[in-house]
Parts: sequence; structure tokens; C-alpha cells
Amino acid sequence: MPKKTSAELDELHSQIKILEENWKRALADYQNLLRRVESDKKDFVKLANANLLARLLPSLDIMELAALHSKDIGVQMAAKQFHQALVEEGLQLIEPPPDMTFNPQEHECGETVDMPAGKTENTVSELVLKGYKIGDYVLRPAKVKVYKSAVQTST
Repeated sequence: MPKKTSAELDELHSQIKILEENWKRALADYQNLLRRVESDKKDFVKLANANLLARLLPSLDIMELAALHSKDIGVQMAAKQFHQALVEEGLQLIEPPPDMTFNPQEHECGETVDMPAGKTENTVSELVLKGYKIGDYVLRPAKVKVYKSAVQTST
């Protein structure tokens, strides 16, 4: 086998370096793909859960109303257990307190109320219906009444 010249050796080292860099880049891309696929799987499961949870919310509302108005301890326990099962699946309550700033991402204004003295405009006056979310995804916004200053009209 003939001896390689210095220039040929430098060229071979250069090619090896290029191939090694390409291999490292491909490996990094593959690892990123694995992470993205795993994240997408989790998002898919979360979205599937969100769809099911959203369909169960009206039943939760009815059970909570029944528990609120019933003296039957069994009804109250069933409502609490149903709510807890949904929470364990990732359900989070959106229940803005009075005077909280209205947040259109999590709240739905069903009615505006004239703002009394001492209150701040565009804040929650009253919670009408609890809202729910899973992670950052809002299943149902909280329905609220919001303070607005009275609009003066000239005649």
C-alpha cells in the first residue's frame, strides 16, 4: 500500500471531521424527534381527556346542585367523589372571586353591571357558573358578571 502524502492525510482528516459533525447533527435531530414524539403523545392523551372531561361537566354541575340542595349524605358524597375523580384526571377549577380583573381567556362576560362607588371597572361582580380547564386549555370559561361604568348619552 503506497504511503499517503501529507495533503492526502489532511484531506482524509477533513472528510472524517465533516462526517463526524454530520453524524452528531443527525443524532441530535433524532433525539429531538424522540422528545417531540413523546410530547405529542402526552398532548394527544391530554386532548382526549379534555374532550371527555368537557362532556362530563354538565353532569358535574347537576350533581353539585343536587348535593347543594339535598340533605342526603349519599348524594353529597357522590358529587364530591365525582368531582375528585375529574380533578385527578387533570380538571382545574376556574372560579374568579369578586373584584378580580376580568380575564377574557378564562372568563365569559354574560352581563355587565353598573359600577358602584368603590369598585373598579372591568372586574368580576359575580360568578354565575364555574369554569374549568385542563392544563392551559380552557374547557369551559367561568361565566361572570362584570362591572362597567354607566355610559352617559347626550340628548
